[in-house]
Amino acid sequence: MRSHLLLFALVLVGTLYGQDTLHVRSHDRATVVTDPASGVRSFPSRVQFPPPSVDLRQVLLTVTFACPDSLRCAEWDYLDHILVHPIGTSDTLEVARMLTPYGGFYKSPWSFTWQVDVTDFSTVLRDSVEVIYVHSGYEPNNDRGWAVTLNFACITGPPAARVLAVHTLHRGNFPYGDTTTPFEQAVPTRTLTMGPTTALARIRVHQTGHGMHADDGCAEFCRKWREVRVDGRTVDRRDLWRECGTNPLQPQAGTWIFDRGHWCPGELQQPDVVDVQLEVGSRIHTVDLAMEPYAHDSSTANWNLAAYLVELEAPAVLHDAALVDIIAPSNAPMHRLRNPGCGAAIVRLRNRGAHPLRSVDIVHGPSGGTMRTHRWTGDLPFDAVTEVTLPGTLEGEGPSVFVVKLERPNGKPDAWPADNIQRSTFTPAPAYPTTMLVQLLTNNEPGHNALRVTDADGRVVLDRPLGSLDSARMYTDTLHLPEGCYTLALADTAGDGLEFWYNTAGGRGVLRLLDAGGRLLHRFESDHGHGITHHFRVVADAPMARDTVPDIGLFPTRTAGRTVLDYFADRPGGVTIQVFDPLGAMVVERDLGELRQERIVLDLNGLPPERYTVVALREGVEVFRRRLRIVQE
Repeated sequence: MRSHLLLFALVLVGTLYGQDTLHVRSHDRATVVTDPASGVRSFPSRVQFPPPSVDLRQVLLTVTFACPDSLRCAEWDYLDHILVHPIGTSDTLEVARMLTPYGGFYKSPWSFTWQVDVTDFSTVLRDSVEVIYVHSGYEPNNDRGWAVTLNFACITGPPAARVLAVHTLHRGNFPYGDTTTPFEQAVPTRTLTMGPTTALARIRVHQTGHGMHADDGCAEFCRKWREVRVDGRTVDRRDLWRECGTNPLQPQAGTWIFDRGHWCPGELQQPDVVDVQLEVGSRIHTVDLAMEPYAHDSSTANWNLAAYLVELEAPAVLHDAALVDIIAPSNAPMHRLRNPGCGAAIVRLRNRGAHPLRSVDIVHGPSGGTMRTHRWTGDLPFDAVTEVTLPGTLEGEGPSVFVVKLERPNGKPDAWPADNIQRSTFTPAPAYPTTMLVQLLTNNEPGHNALRVTDADGRVVLDRPLGSLDSARMYTDTLHLPEGCYTLALADTAGDGLEFWYNTAGGRGVLRLLDAGGRLLHRFESDHGHGITHHFRVVADAPMARDTVPDIGLFPTRTAGRTVLDYFADRPGGVTIQVFDPLGAMVVERDLGELRQERIVLDLNGLPPERYTVVALREGVEVFRRRLRIVQE
């Protein structure tokens, strides 16, 4: 792919306290496909970042995936790297790491956006830089791919602690369990000489486990610990393990719920960051990444690793708080599992000052509405982040803007107030009537599930605890609720939801909210991993939120030919089923007649083993699409 030059531009999003945001977009819906012959393909783009004379307070990278205009979304969970190469140097650094989703049933206009902080690389994101998106994998490249957008938001302002140098510790694919090349030999201890003013050593690590032995699943599906040691002292120890059923990008077409070796399909990995205070003037230091001992007779396990040490000066000011993010209320895709909400707002804040942050006033509320002040207290060291739940409930009937502002860190004026305020757009939680029905159809493994509804004060108004549910049974509970904010929570201790295509024996369950007349208020996705959390408001005589799309399920989706269509709608309507082969040709079309609430067995035994797409049309309009695989018995 030929490189091209894009200039950074000042985006007119407002200037606060001398702080601007300069956007550098290196890839704009770039069509990313595999190279099946080699298993890797690079997509370079040369761009212009701000010059060194411009102070950068923060650099945020957003990555957006969508389906390409001329192709369908790609299918497999591949490991991708986002590299930067400053022109005129020999350096190439991995600033971010993407694990692609199982995109088998996504279609336009689907998209998803992730974000990661790459401020640690601010000294190399300067002037002319080649940004390289590296895509791995072997799936066909003539009919599927991704439209990838990379945007670097360069926020001007004085650094909280100036970056002095970035050292590459290790980058590559390293064997694990191979007795002929032990991990400690492949990833040896590094000895570095620090600058005379270095006060903080930041170890920044992207690490993902790959390879899979039949007996233990290592290293993709095994839990192992890693230690970071500086000068022989352990400064961090953690399990390299991710529980994927809580991934905000859900559901996906493949085994997205399977927990993995420090990664999940469909995520921009957040790096492990470990800060170590150094005595200024101490020059020679060692850094070691040590893995839990492991050996295998035929090891194919490996860790893909990109580890850096960032030298930082001492923090520039004493008292400086920063607002990192508004988690709720928010319409941001990354926070979708915690929104929309009507309960307490949730924010993340960071200490950017040399003194520990022990208090800060958090002013918050809807734009144009009543603002409240909450005083947070704690003990937050430099650059540490904490999550804060703000008291009170959210109100509003339509799309709104929520405002959060930090004031008086440690009771002092903030040294850089420009990063103390944020706004989030949000959609209020849906409003339901005072009488409603909670309908739960359990699957064949109800011992994994518990259902609870609580009010804003945590009082339980409906409770079906673990162990209380029978298999394949419909539970319908009538709730008479006063006005207020409520939370419905369905837990799944196995992390495989009320349905998962791989667990055919588990069957399929359903969760719905209905009004007193049995009409659909809200339908929930049964393929939900670790569970569902749904916030809602009860408002008498308010315009009622109603789900107008029928609740439809198809299970199993891996079958020798027979599958079941579950259909639930408020009123009868003509339904047609269409089945398409991988090339998009319709191979089955059946008129199911007028349906309202039916369970219909579909017999597709005449179709050869292959992957198909099943589409349901209601009165000629598509209301459901799901991938189905027919296999030989």
